[in-house]
Amino acid sequence: MNRRILFCTLIFTLVLAVSAQQEKDFRERISPWGMDVTVAPGGDLWCTENLKGILYHAEDTHSPWHQVNSIGKGHPGSSHYDGGGEYKYVICPDSNTVLVFGKIYNPFKSKHIHNAYWYSNDRGKTWESRTFASNKEEINSTYCAPSGEVWIAGDSLYFSADKGLTFTKLNHFPHIIADISMDKDGRTGVAGCYADELYYTEDNWTTYRKLPTPQKQHLVNINTTNKRSLWCSVAFLFKEWIIVGQNGENFYSSRDKIRWKRLPSSISPRPTDIEKGILFATTENNNITERKILKTTDLQHFDTVYHSHGDVLYGLCVSNGQLYGNIKTATDHYFCHFSDDSCIRMGFFSDNHPIKAPWRRASAQSDWYNYEKEDIDDLVKSEKYPWGWENRDILHFDRDKQQWYRVTTVPFDIQFMFPYRDIQHPDTQQVVVSDSKQFYLISEHNPTLQPFRIERPLENFLRYPIVRVTITPFTRGCFHFWEDSISYIRNNDIFRATSAIIHEDTVAIEHIFRAEELESFLRDLNLHYDTAITMGMFSFTQSDYDSVRSLYKRYPWEYLFKYAELKDIYRLKDTVSHFSDSLIRYIMTTGFHDGCTTRETFIARITNQNGDVLTISGEDASCGFGEHSFMMPIKLRTDDLILPCTHIPFLRFLGEAMPQNMLTHHNFTDLDVLLKCLRYLTHPKDNWEW
Repeated sequence: MNRRILFCTLIFTLVLAVSAQQEKDFRERISPWGMDVTVAPGGDLWCTENLKGILYHAEDTHSPWHQVNSIGKGHPGSSHYDGGGEYKYVICPDSNTVLVFGKIYNPFKSKHIHNAYWYSNDRGKTWESRTFASNKEEINSTYCAPSGEVWIAGDSLYFSADKGLTFTKLNHFPHIIADISMDKDGRTGVAGCYADELYYTEDNWTTYRKLPTPQKQHLVNINTTNKRSLWCSVAFLFKEWIIVGQNGENFYSSRDKIRWKRLPSSISPRPTDIEKGILFATTENNNITERKILKTTDLQHFDTVYHSHGDVLYGLCVSNGQLYGNIKTATDHYFCHFSDDSCIRMGFFSDNHPIKAPWRRASAQSDWYNYEKEDIDDLVKSEKYPWGWENRDILHFDRDKQQWYRVTTVPFDIQFMFPYRDIQHPDTQQVVVSDSKQFYLISEHNPTLQPFRIERPLENFLRYPIVRVTITPFTRGCFHFWEDSISYIRNNDIFRATSAIIHEDTVAIEHIFRAEELESFLRDLNLHYDTAITMGMFSFTQSDYDSVRSLYKRYPWEYLFKYAELKDIYRLKDTVSHFSDSLIRYIMTTGFHDGCTTRETFIARITNQNGDVLTISGEDASCGFGEHSFMMPIKLRTDDLILPCTHIPFLRFLGEAMPQNMLTHHNFTDLDVLLKCLRYLTHPKDNWEW
């Protein structure tokens, strides 16, 4: 009897384990960023994520995608080349031949190679590297005829009559080719340039002539472009017409006599099916949002192929009379086959295909060998920790299945993630995630978000005395870069700064503070780095409100006050005193997001006698007042931890350690808090509720 019970229990446990494993979400997720799809004449599908150097292949519309790992072996000049780089163009002259062009990285020569490409004549099973020119020349446009001839264009134009096995140079152009198109005869073609020039040939580019562009026929309003040369961003042949695009408008003309006419403003030409004489178009330039896919045979009558119904469509391509492309819904991205006002979604999302490795990966502080380094590809692609995230999905690597799966979806935007090892359960895979305000612990076997706090994170750092403090605020903008800096060196019990760099000029300055003052703040920071923000931390006075009103009068054009009126300032005065502590915390820990490209960054580095560095940093848009980056949210980095810091006293101390004439000219004052509150009160796009 006992054996029977034990056996049943074992079977039940195994069923639960299998069931739990099956519940793991292994669904495929491919980012649309940099994604282009090519359909071969035989029906094979090729997709590149060119920014990541990844090539995917599916045998047909009913097959799952798989990553092509065989590409990249044996590049000229390298016996161990690994194939890294950017795959920008995939060309399929026939059902078996595949050509891949882009920037190819040669690690042995520390440079990108532009004049090389990958070639396969067995549907991607094997690859060889070939070159099309003797010098480096970046490809900006390609064209493949239905009969298999291939043209590739940059500064020069190259042609292959043997389906990409070899290329010969046809001609050199004074400007870079942006777009090229050829007719069915293989001899007549048109090319648009990154300048106000359009070229036309009738002998396969042995010779060519310039055609007048719409701008030269005074059809483009050059006042909108500051009288600069306009790119012919679209240029292709369709039946007896030439179609070009300039300055966001599209024009067509007969080939015999160039007299440009505008296409309807809502029509943007897309790919053509030369064999069947069909031009496809969309109803908006660039990405298509909530618009239609159309087709025409005469440029006069357009029939609807598909209506997006709020989705975003991009990357359209034609093969064998069929239209393909990518579609982005509110939650996911799909590869689609469009026909008769419908689309069949396929390929990228299938239950039996594993999730690819996430682009954003969990990492410890020791991995970030240079905090200011922007290119962290090696870090995010590493397999050091089996955790990562895409959008709001937390992913984990299943070592048994050798697949990534989705553990859970969180209700906030993930700012950073680092692995966590529990001493009590060392074999349990856990990770800490944060929205920059709060930590949450997630376990491999428990996807529930658990509020989490690091106890005494600076304990090791504070064992040694502090010897140096460097504060560096800097601003990056469209046309400027300003960096300030002030360094304090310890001398007995005093930290002293005798100079500062302000807008690249060294300025004599005398600033001091006591070592005990800093160490007291650091000890408090060790215990209360995530202290709740309360009204008691601020003391708004009448002079603060007067300062806000003065700024409003002096700078009415500033973005901060674009929607403000004087009554908003009085409203601010009347309402701040009634704010709860949670509302103050919300304002202070929420970054203000606008369309500004200017960013103000604040970095403080505190070094102890052992050489350990505590880094405190923050960043904000700075196109107005009240958005100084040291106001929060900020990050504290030490001992392999990345902590969201909300310690108001310490932030004020750092603000006061900077001279008044540095970039962050207000330091950290109650006035700044008022200005930030005013931005939330007066910005109409915020869903602020009282």
